[in-house]
Amino acid sequence: MNRYIKLGYEGIELELPVHALYLYRDEGQLLENIKPLIKEGIERKERCVYVGKEPCIKELKNEFKNNLMIMDEIMQASLFLPWLKNEYDKLTKTHLGMRIFVESSKDFLGFEELLDDFNTQPDLKLFVLCQYRIEKVSSDDVLEILKNHPYVFVEHLLKPNCFYSRVKHRIWLDPLTGIFNRRYFENQLSKELQRASRYEHSLTILFMDIDKFKRVNDEFGHQIGDQVLLELAQILERNLRSVDVIARYGGDEFIILLPETKKEAAYRTANRILYAIQRYDFFKNNLKIKELGVSIGVASFPEDAGGTYELIKKADIALYKAKERGGNQIMVFM
Repeated sequence: MNRYIKLGYEGIELELPVHALYLYRDEGQLLENIKPLIKEGIERKERCVYVGKEPCIKELKNEFKNNLMIMDEIMQASLFLPWLKNEYDKLTKTHLGMRIFVESSKDFLGFEELLDDFNTQPDLKLFVLCQYRIEKVSSDDVLEILKNHPYVFVEHLLKPNCFYSRVKHRIWLDPLTGIFNRRYFENQLSKELQRASRYEHSLTILFMDIDKFKRVNDEFGHQIGDQVLLELAQILERNLRSVDVIARYGGDEFIILLPETKKEAAYRTANRILYAIQRYDFFKNNLKIKELGVSIGVASFPEDAGGTYELIKKADIALYKAKERGGNQIMVFM
């Protein structure tokens, strides 16, 4: 196995070892989504085990034959962890990892730290998918499950953005500000570019950098600097749409994806953000720096670039020009 494993059509990426909970409505949907994961495991020379009952077993046997170990029973939650440890210990040198697909009950939903013992072994190649059937599901039901389980893979039940903030809290989110990180942003930008190209829509990104942020850290300490970053992230969230994606790109850099937005409208959004930041007192009148300036670069698809990194680079060039002109302003890539 690689260090990370991707799940499902949305490419949800989790760091190994993984204990994932998969909510599904019917066996057809379940098979559609776990077959690629089983096939991938077999191709990577991992031991794959399916624990459950019909109707899935017959089809899995026919497709994977002896490459998939099948246990025709429902595993009790209280017995699962001891069984899992025993099975992992029995892995031969020919197996490069292990994937377990287990039909679970409500008892599995509260296993917040099921793999705690395994997490002390960073090189462990273990992926556990607990499959839990839901006939009907409300947003309240899913949110309750999200509270009690660290990783939930929900296919066809919710749009990805509805649960990514929980599913990916150790991978997609910036730990300081709570907004998305660079990795998530680039993933989403790639998808939005494909969609914009397919439907001939526009999209724009804003690349933002705090002016003279080093001075804040040097004069007042990193604790004040961290508080500035947190409050800036909150200002951005208040001044953007729910469909927009905000991320901390690194250090004092922030980047924003504006789907279905042309450059002119994006410039107005950037101007609104700049105005809100200029009016906000980050230092509560207690410090020498009374205002915080930011520079913003703007670049759009399709006129400026067609690829993920190319578009980010063009926005970065515009950002650099804004800084060259003294900062605290917006520059559009030309």
